[in-house]
Amino acid sequence: MKRQWKDKKGMESMGSRTGRHGKRISAEGAVLALILLAGCLVRLAALDKSPLGLHQDEAYSAYNAWAVMHYGVDSYGYVRPVYYTVWGSGMNVLYSWLTMPFLALLGTTVQAIRLPQAILGCLSIPAVYGLGKEMLDSRAGLLFAGLLAVNPWHIQQSRFGLESALAVPCFLFSMYFLCRYLNGKRKSVWGAAFFAGLTLYSYALTWILVPGVLALSLLFFRKRFSFDRRLLGAALLLFGMAVPLLLFLAVNFGWIPEIRTGIFSVPKLPALRTGEMELSLSAFKRRFLWLAAMLWAQHDDMWWITSEAAGSYYYISTPFILTGMCWHVKLLIDRVRKKRALPLTFLIAIWFAVAFAEGCCIDLAKYHKVNYLHIPVILYGCLGILCVWKLLRRMKGERMAAVGMWVTAGLYGLAFGYYLYSQASFGVHYEQYGNSALSHMHWYRYEEAIERAEELTDGDIGINGLNYANVMLYKKISPYEYMEQVVYTDDEPEFRTVRSIGRYHFDCMPGGTVEEGGTMEEGLSMEERLSMEERLSEEEGNSVKEDSPMVFVYPYMMEEVFQEAGYVTEHVTECYGVAYRE
Repeated sequence: MKRQWKDKKGMESMGSRTGRHGKRISAEGAVLALILLAGCLVRLAALDKSPLGLHQDEAYSAYNAWAVMHYGVDSYGYVRPVYYTVWGSGMNVLYSWLTMPFLALLGTTVQAIRLPQAILGCLSIPAVYGLGKEMLDSRAGLLFAGLLAVNPWHIQQSRFGLESALAVPCFLFSMYFLCRYLNGKRKSVWGAAFFAGLTLYSYALTWILVPGVLALSLLFFRKRFSFDRRLLGAALLLFGMAVPLLLFLAVNFGWIPEIRTGIFSVPKLPALRTGEMELSLSAFKRRFLWLAAMLWAQHDDMWWITSEAAGSYYYISTPFILTGMCWHVKLLIDRVRKKRALPLTFLIAIWFAVAFAEGCCIDLAKYHKVNYLHIPVILYGCLGILCVWKLLRRMKGERMAAVGMWVTAGLYGLAFGYYLYSQASFGVHYEQYGNSALSHMHWYRYEEAIERAEELTDGDIGINGLNYANVMLYKKISPYEYMEQVVYTDDEPEFRTVRSIGRYHFDCMPGGTVEEGGTMEEGLSMEERLSMEERLSEEEGNSVKEDSPMVFVYPYMMEEVFQEAGYVTEHVTECYGVAYRE
């Protein structure tokens, strides 16, 4: 009986521990669910209104997605290319492919274009929770997830359909699976390799980041790697995914001719942007200072990517980020001196070091150019907070550590509230439309103006203050029609400027002659135009003929120019009007 009582008591004790453990797990699950809910709301709500308007990079990526869906070729006639040509120096293809199902379901709407980025931004929250849990514990995972969920930079980049921003979730997923693998979960190596391969198709600069991080991880954590068939298979998977891009480099460095097949293409671009990565000591020093200053300031001039009001990581995070970095330096020195293995949190240091070094090789790096750098910066803030909590627990006990946790949560809650307020009250200035930095808008409400211009004339239409990619997407110009009708200017091949596509003439002002064939011989670009009075006196006789069918679409900041030239102006939307001869 006594033994039975002891066994029962042991079972009850075990049951009570299991019950407490179950409650703890359910509490953590509830907190994670709340974090995920908040993160999803701020990434998905009113996706077509913030940022307002459709950026030309979003438009061109979506256009190529639509063109490949319906015609099997991109705007340059390449069959399912491994890299788009677009402006002349290329664009990554992965985001375009992920956009296709949403375009098929929702049409070529802003929501459809931005949904892939927003959804992957939401999925990044549980992924970073898993990363923190693998590196440390579930409490660290919740902290990682919480700070990422409310991070201003991550919220804004998740709401913007920039194709290169896809590198952020893809590489995060790869690092999560790599961390699981290093913790002994060997099957996760397939996930690490697969998402590393996808990362290569999301952003060209990750062609340096991915092998750099993987090589250093192998170097510092080689004892955690199991050199077996599974690892070899994963390496072959990654290499196989990279082969088309290796062929792309071989084609564009002139080692082999471009590849055109009925299944896929490897295009020869008009130009590569390799000049942005000049390697010299003086350039590295200048770019180091630029990048460090930008990260310290926590914003750049791109309002749709960074937050000047609250800070892209929150200004209150700066001491925590520095604390986390200092802790890692101290940890590295201590472990090397004692010849002890590094903890898995050192993956953050490897990630940051490679990303920052690569950022120092880029000319005028901005937040969107070094998007792969920001996750480790955010995680350093998390490590800094954990260090402070640990110090409080050691010096003042559990109660003071708990107070520190609540104070930290309160500070970030206030910062998050202020960020939401700053976004809600972020001024949109229609009178400055056409100047994104002042209007806080991308290309917006141009569709009705184009339709009105087409009602007024069967001839040529001059379109000002709007990128040609937006017109191509809206009018659904077939890639074959585009290739047949496009006329380029003599600009630099890295960013080719389109003068006209059929009847649509871009950045043209009154002063050219419209021939029967529909080309504007002497239209001036917006950048070249002078005031109306100066131009008319200098180019006497070049004004548009009275019987010309040319109708202009223009942003309102240009209205006076057309009125002084004798055109009738008509307001169509909040942003655009049309100008025509009666």
